[in-house]
Amino acid sequence: SEGNILDDEVLINTLSDSKVTSGVIQGRVKEAEETEAQINESRLGYKPAATRGSILYFTIADLGNVGEMYQFSLDYFNPLFLTCIQKSQKSADLQQRLLNIMEYASLTIYNNVSRGLFGEHKVTFSFMMTTAIMRQRGDITDGEWALFLVGAGIVDEATLPARPEHADSAQWVLMCTVAERAEPLRALASSFGAGGGAAWRPLMEAERPWEAALPDDFASVSGWHKLLIIKCFRAEKLVECVSEFIAGELGRAYMEQSPLDLHEVFPDSQAAVPLVFVLSTGADPMSTIIRFATDLDYLKRMHAISLGQGQGPIAAALIKEASAAGDRVVLQNCHLAKSWMPKLEKIVESFAGSDSVHRDFRLWLTSMPAKYFPVPVLQASIKMTFEPPKGLRANLKGTWATVTEKQWADCSKPHQWHKLLFGVAFFHAVVQERRKFGPLGWNIRYEFNGTDLEMSMETLRMFLDEQEEIPWDALLYVTGQINYGGRVTDDWDRRNLMVALRRFYCPEVLIDSYPFAPAGSLAASTYYSIPDGGLSAVRDWVDGLPYDDPVTIFGLHPNAKITFERQETDKLLATVTAIQPRLGGGGEGMSEEDMVVALAEKLRAEVPEQLLRDDAGPETFTLNDKGELNSLQIVLLAEMGRFNRLLKRVSSSLVDLGKAIKGLITMSADLDGMYGSMLKNQVPVLWAKVSYPSLKPLSSWIKDLQERVAFMRGWLLAGVAGMSCYSLPAFFFPQGFMTGILQMHARRYAIPIDSLSFSYQILEAETGADLAAPPEDGVYIDGFFLDGARWDRERRIVADSHPTVMYDTLPVIHFIPTPDFHRDKASYECPLYKTALRAGVLSTTGQSTNFVVAVDMPTDRDPDYWVAMGTAMLCALAE
Repeated sequence: SEGNILDDEVLINTLSDSKVTSGVIQGRVKEAEETEAQINESRLGYKPAATRGSILYFTIADLGNVGEMYQFSLDYFNPLFLTCIQKSQKSADLQQRLLNIMEYASLTIYNNVSRGLFGEHKVTFSFMMTTAIMRQRGDITDGEWALFLVGAGIVDEATLPARPEHADSAQWVLMCTVAERAEPLRALASSFGAGGGAAWRPLMEAERPWEAALPDDFASVSGWHKLLIIKCFRAEKLVECVSEFIAGELGRAYMEQSPLDLHEVFPDSQAAVPLVFVLSTGADPMSTIIRFATDLDYLKRMHAISLGQGQGPIAAALIKEASAAGDRVVLQNCHLAKSWMPKLEKIVESFAGSDSVHRDFRLWLTSMPAKYFPVPVLQASIKMTFEPPKGLRANLKGTWATVTEKQWADCSKPHQWHKLLFGVAFFHAVVQERRKFGPLGWNIRYEFNGTDLEMSMETLRMFLDEQEEIPWDALLYVTGQINYGGRVTDDWDRRNLMVALRRFYCPEVLIDSYPFAPAGSLAASTYYSIPDGGLSAVRDWVDGLPYDDPVTIFGLHPNAKITFERQETDKLLATVTAIQPRLGGGGEGMSEEDMVVALAEKLRAEVPEQLLRDDAGPETFTLNDKGELNSLQIVLLAEMGRFNRLLKRVSSSLVDLGKAIKGLITMSADLDGMYGSMLKNQVPVLWAKVSYPSLKPLSSWIKDLQERVAFMRGWLLAGVAGMSCYSLPAFFFPQGFMTGILQMHARRYAIPIDSLSFSYQILEAETGADLAAPPEDGVYIDGFFLDGARWDRERRIVADSHPTVMYDTLPVIHFIPTPDFHRDKASYECPLYKTALRAGVLSTTGQSTNFVVAVDMPTDRDPDYWVAMGTAMLCALAE
């Protein structure tokens, strides 16, 4: 412009307008900032609900590590969580609204996910949800969590208070560690040590420990800390108490396992979302699906096909037609079509966003758990588990529901047919339900199923129709050794099977009220051969049976219930522990790395030195007249080699782990696995590969290693002549030692070794320390445990276990090489196993690699009684 700027009226007006506009903009910016702050404040107010959502999602995601069919994606979770927000009860009060969202979302997601879990994993899922929520709130510290899952770990017992006489060693260590790490339980150990533990007696003896009153100082502890107390005193009841803990924290709804109702599930389904039935052995959902289709008047438009070889293309064509027409397709047994699973994945993926899929179309899939089942299909699907009811009553009810009036009347000897049919059905239920007791029930878990029973029923009918007299031996052989025994690969399980069958296939079963349980037991008056009153009478009798099975009906001791409860506890803890990324949080606020470094240094100091031949005594490796080492000297050298390999692996890996943590060397996969195992008090896989069989946790394993090496070192120093007693459990390969004993005896007396076997004498001496000299022939051996029975020191026979006493130690046993030995049939032939697992790999000898030898034990009962009890000797416990 020209002239004085103050005379430019247009410019002045423009500047004035700009100033006003600038003020308006600044005001709006300020309003926007205030609005944004209000929005952020409101949004952050809902952060607890978002936090709960993230906890639920990651808990669900962890289920994939529990079972291969438990796959849930974020795409599955997000719509479900948003639906929960929309459907939860509204409230003007923010805190109440948050509470409504979290409670509704937690329960809805639990119900949706749990219907796709097997019964044994539903409690695990509920527990994972509960503890994840409590850990986020700070109600459970990392140290307490690690303590609950893996126990005390490796603890220097010399630093603990003196153990009172009434406390078990492992229990006292755990109690002292709990008192150290859990502030509300600081006085736990001192309270139990005072007054002989009388104040804790009600808890220790209660049938339902969760309801038992605690001493006054602990009466007001939280549910979580009460659970820690239960772990110290009644670990076998932990699963039962975990259920009560969940009910107390989240509510009973998280413990109720309502039966599957397709009418509730189906409304959540869509044409593009498959419905997957995850099966267990003996389960068939087809009758349920057909019943549901009938209710919806859709049965005529439902098409089912069982997959298998060559069925894939037929199934694909069926899906294509049905998806266009709006029909339903059921693909059964998808696990049998491994090669077609990738094709199924592509078909399901093609449904998404496709206009050609009718909205009424539904795809039903049934499959046993299989690693090759397409993960995307599982993540996108509605999953339901289908498993048969558990327990004798449910098993028998299922069996008799399939028996028709025609089958019931289809035999020329109706009385014998009805009685024996009832007996074989009961036998089938017993052998199936006995599996829950683990090694006490069967060494190997066999999948007995309905086909075995059907074949046995047909065999029974055929024998009765064709033979004038009942061929008991033939019935026992065909049913026990072929129909059921064809699945049995362990000889001791086969013996157990035949003993069980003889209870139901015997002349006495034809007599009314013949008891199926041991005489005198409560179960004997409940389970018996009922009078012949027709098929409906049998079904009515089965309906009246109790829901809980007494262990005596299986021939087991009442202690077997405790064994079962311990197994369930161990399974729960092992499952939850396995999915933890890390378990840190030890005492004194140490980090994970500090804990592992300290533990590695402690273990390095405790690892024994290698067994060197240079350290041998003067007589240990003396050569014989032929200039050779004898059999036992060779056995010793072989064992030394195995132990040295293990000791070298343990020592070197501990050094490498320390270096890897400090960054001096690369953290390999083996070392990383070792790091995680040490945090979880587990023996690293790197060590287990070169170790003897053991089920012990790391803290007990290292002590066991020290004891085994100490025995071998004593033998190395003393030589054969200086050994009065041997510890067979200390050996890597005990069979080699026993063969060496037989070879020495055979050469000494010029007897063919193949004519020699061992006879046994159980001495009064409890340990080898009570013996001054070795025997003239054979060897003294100690260190054994008896499972499922006890050794009566006064009567010197096998006897029933004392209540709640799970194992008994055995005195020294004299192994005597005997030519042409014949067993006394009145004695119990007791198998000896290396570990409490009992199962092993079938070796070239036809025996399990876990089995060592069978020891004859005197008894005043029928040996079959101890067979049914599952009585066995063990070289080592799992504790």
